[in-house]
Amino acid sequence: MFKLLIGVCFALCSAYAQANIILNGTRIIYNESKAFVSVQLTSTGPDASLVQAWIDDGDINSTPETAQVPFLLSPPIVKVLGHGGQQLRIEKTDAPVPGDRESIFYLNILEIPAFPEHLKGQNTLQLALKTRVKLFYRPNTLKSPPDFSGKNIRAMVHGTDISIFNDNAYHLTIAQITAKDTSVKVAGASMIAPYASLNIPGEQKLVPGAQYILTYVDDLGAYQDEVVTLQ
Repeated sequence: MFKLLIGVCFALCSAYAQANIILNGTRIIYNESKAFVSVQLTSTGPDASLVQAWIDDGDINSTPETAQVPFLLSPPIVKVLGHGGQQLRIEKTDAPVPGDRESIFYLNILEIPAFPEHLKGQNTLQLALKTRVKLFYRPNTLKSPPDFSGKNIRAMVHGTDISIFNDNAYHLTIAQITAKDTSVKVAGASMIAPYASLNIPGEQKLVPGAQYILTYVDDLGAYQDEVVTLQ
């Protein structure tokens, strides 16, 4: 009965529980040299939406009241008209962040759609829709762009496991890892922090020399392939 009620609620709200607010990109890059960065919100629907925005440091359950980050975000609450737009401004505060590597935060966009006139007076469930995108902060010490070539990505074998090492000062966002020439996926999406590693458990013993295709996401949100060889 509980599952049925949930299904009915979603059916009732399906006519208007659609995300109308989109962002101009799938990630935000904030270089220290900039005084601030702007994020463009665009409404794709005919109705106005109320948007609440905040930044967190990795806690997906954060709220505007609990999140503690070294940024100022304005406006935190805004009304976006149908087929209209609004810019959010993100400004770094004086709070310290690591100066030798990239830091990651997350921008949350909570959209509360307008209630449709034709559903007023009916038993309905209105949903708020949240979008969460990565915000990368890069200190001025990082002079060169991210380089995820073979010289900065290492793959080492440990029995049945593979360890991927990210020797960059930047986060390595992996879409997938597949065995070369076989298209067998050995790992899905994940992210490796700067100078950190990811352990991928396997089921059979591996030998050095095997090659894998590591598909990662670049600054523009596009997929790029890099061949890595087990050491």
